Amino acid sequence: MKYLLHVIPEKCDGCMECVYACSIAKHGTPDPLKALIRVERAASGWDIIVCRHCNPAPCIDVCEFNALRVDESTGAVVLNRELCTTCKACMSVCPFEGVWEGCGGAVLKCDLCGGDPACVKACRKGALILSKAPDKGRLLSKSSVDELLRIKGLR
Repeated sequence: MKYLLHVIPEKCDGCMECVYACSIAKHGTPDPLKALIRVERAASGWDIIVCRHCNPAPCIDVCEFNALRVDESTGAVVLNRELCTTCKACMSVCPFEGVWEGCGGAVLKCDLCGGDPACVKACRKGALILSKAPDKGRLLSKSSVDELLRIKGLR
């Protein structure tokens, strides 16, 4: 089953429960710096920053080390830390800033928790929703990904 992660920032109240749930799920400790999702103050409320698992994904297209791939069972764009050189090319092309540098220079991004994201379960306001992806086609056109890479100077 392939999934889509929907972000509805208007519903976010900044409680950070999604951030804590992610950190606990991934590292066993409620540390926002270890979470694979961020919540930040924005001019109009709160901004939820997380990988949207684009299809096609510009971060995959730009990674020369094949450190990013699509998990065939969930549709999530996942990072292989052993192949990642932390060149940060993926960060520069993400239209949602959903790939970022964490503590110690590590590249951080959501992996959808294997299709059962802790952040979605923890969000009591409905600002994060997981849905089944449509079976047909791509969610972004290949030309729009190529245009994004060109604008960012990576193609």
